[in-house]
Amino acid sequence: MTFKARLTVCTALLALSPVAPAFAQQGETQVTDVITVTTQKREQSVTDVPINLTAYDTRRLDVLGIEQFDELSDFVPGLEIQEQSPNTPGFAIRGITSDDTTATGEARVAVFQDGVPISRARGAFVELFDVERVEVAKGPQPTLFGRGALIGGINIIQNKAQLDDVSSGAASVTLGDYNRREARGHVNLPLSDAFALRLAAAHKARDGYVDNVLGGPAMNAVELEAYRISARWEPTDALRLDVIANYQDDTPEGGTSFKSGVFAPAPGVSLEPWAPAALSTLPILENGAPLGINRKVYGVTVLGDYDLNDTWSVSSITGWRALETREILDSDGFAADLLAVADNGSGHQWSQEIRFNYDAGGPLTGFFGASYFYERSRQAIALATDEAAVQALLAPQLAAGAGLSVAQVEALLALQGVPNANGFDDLLNPLGLSVLSLLTAGQLVPLSAYREGTTNYGETTALDVFGDVSYAATDRLTLSAGLRWTTEDKEAGISGWHIDAPNRVTGAPTVFLPATPNGVMLNSGERSFDDFTWRVTGQYDLTAAVNLFASYARGRRPDVISYSNNQFVIAPAEIVDSYELGGYWTLASTNIQASVFYSEYENFQSSRLEPQSATYIVDNAGSATQYGFEGQLDHQFTDHLSVFATYAYNISEFDDTDSDGRAQEFAGNTFRLSPDHALSVGGLAEFETRLGRVSLIPTWTWQSEVFFDNDNDLTDARQDELQGEFGLINLRARLDLPNERVYGEVFVNNLADESYIIDAGNTGDSFGLPTFIAGSPRMAGIKIGASF
Repeated sequence: MTFKARLTVCTALLALSPVAPAFAQQGETQVTDVITVTTQKREQSVTDVPINLTAYDTRRLDVLGIEQFDELSDFVPGLEIQEQSPNTPGFAIRGITSDDTTATGEARVAVFQDGVPISRARGAFVELFDVERVEVAKGPQPTLFGRGALIGGINIIQNKAQLDDVSSGAASVTLGDYNRREARGHVNLPLSDAFALRLAAAHKARDGYVDNVLGGPAMNAVELEAYRISARWEPTDALRLDVIANYQDDTPEGGTSFKSGVFAPAPGVSLEPWAPAALSTLPILENGAPLGINRKVYGVTVLGDYDLNDTWSVSSITGWRALETREILDSDGFAADLLAVADNGSGHQWSQEIRFNYDAGGPLTGFFGASYFYERSRQAIALATDEAAVQALLAPQLAAGAGLSVAQVEALLALQGVPNANGFDDLLNPLGLSVLSLLTAGQLVPLSAYREGTTNYGETTALDVFGDVSYAATDRLTLSAGLRWTTEDKEAGISGWHIDAPNRVTGAPTVFLPATPNGVMLNSGERSFDDFTWRVTGQYDLTAAVNLFASYARGRRPDVISYSNNQFVIAPAEIVDSYELGGYWTLASTNIQASVFYSEYENFQSSRLEPQSATYIVDNAGSATQYGFEGQLDHQFTDHLSVFATYAYNISEFDDTDSDGRAQEFAGNTFRLSPDHALSVGGLAEFETRLGRVSLIPTWTWQSEVFFDNDNDLTDARQDELQGEFGLINLRARLDLPNERVYGEVFVNNLADESYIIDAGNTGDSFGLPTFIAGSPRMAGIKIGASF
């Protein structure tokens, strides 16, 4: 089907503009049970929230088989989540990506777990198990979500312990191809009228789907364990306390399939990303640690709510989170040991929010409060290389670039006092040559290994004061306004070092990573920043079934301290002004949500890898503009047949000139991870049989082409940063026994076995060696579950 045909079908299906409330329960004849959300810090129907909000409850998550973030993004318009690995995810809302793994980076998309911010992208990719609902708010959300919500926020609301009369629980087991093994469950234990516990756990394992011709585990595997214990205490009707402790451990072997797009892994083996790869690491790196990931994320949250009187209440959110992670990867993507990397990260954060809520039952409601945030984060990168591989790669290009023979190049190097056995950094420096322009294929010879590394750290202390008020001017019109002031104190540090290998010129500098004198840690000193963000909204109830809203909001990504050209530099805060018009239409059997938006960006922060120092630098890429449309639809044909659809149209581009009229480097380019069109369509058909209720749930998700880098590299020689349009078909069939306590499922994901990539370019691209990461092939399995 051509794109034009797909768009015609989409337009016909979504003529009233597409949403996402829950499916009607069996036996209901209308979709009136719209999800209750707390995005505006109070319980409301999703249709009463004057922003673009998608909310999925437990039932919808189960129907779609959503258990992790990247699966969620297939069914939320405007949301793209890329999982290279649990250690390096990318969260994108309307093309604005939050995936910085450095210790000084800042989020653009705020991810929360029960109201506690997860500041590091590598700690934000968590398993979705025993979840009450997920709320995704799009557009700047400064007063609702705080710092980091430049273009939206995601809040995971986990199930809490319940003070029910009897114990309850559920468990499930899943088996599938690629040696898939999963188990998850929970139990709720009310221990008294005022105290209850809830225990939940998940185990998930699957072999990789890209083989390694060099031996060892296949790549892109899954291996995780996650646990949660929560307690609720309600000593009085006015006071409620929830304590939640989370722990997740990811340990997949084999690593990520950074498949080379230049060198075949073995004679006769395809360069296609989903074909076998040839990845390895050097014994000198991390004491010979194998390719793979070891990531731990854990934390404790304390939620308190106290009713001061019938008008005022106070809410407290206390959170502590920590992260420990190590990832070993082969960045060059081919058999030669050119760029083997160890990425080690750690950090901890502590946050406290106090909020006073006002609701006297009249036209005026609102809240005000303050929050404190502290974080210290560290990232250490070690790089090992086989100098023989590098010299073999460089020699032909050195010769060709200078119009000389290889022998003449070697003679020239000898005149410079650089024997051929020395390291590749010693080859480059005397000639003033660039790694980026020199790497090419050649014959490998055994020489020495070399290792260098860099460590960066960041420390942030932030204080926010905020308030938000809503006023019902009439029975139909409600106006809202919010303001947040944020002040931040930041420090950054960096050190760079290398280990001399045999035959190396003593004191030779590092090549890829930034060096500091004698490897000492350099400190930026304390830098302070502050700014205001705000929102203004209006909601009008056109009829009992139609609610319209309009909003204007300013979002901010905080200032970032980077290290470039032997000095600390500051990328000024990224600012966005966003305008949105939308509405909800709730009928007897149909729920529709739609909005159009327009946003302007100043000081757009673009992350790039410096070729000569393998360091990610945040640059001011200038101005950008964004506009689009998003919609969701649910329709109940009968008690036994429902359909849903989502659609997003998003144009996000860099302007031709910046605010001063100067030409921009990325002028006219599309934002990375930002398809112009994204669509999902699905249905739920239920049938009563002698065995029980049978449910069929087919879904189709499709997106147009997407770039993986803001520079939109599409040279004739290498088109490595583009994934063309593709669609995925998933199918689930479920049988619920008559007692509705036992069920079984069969499922097939990517039914048509579509081949696609989830990322391209990567670290190797900066050195002329682009790598590609394959998406999941067709996978099938069965699931059996029970509740009590």
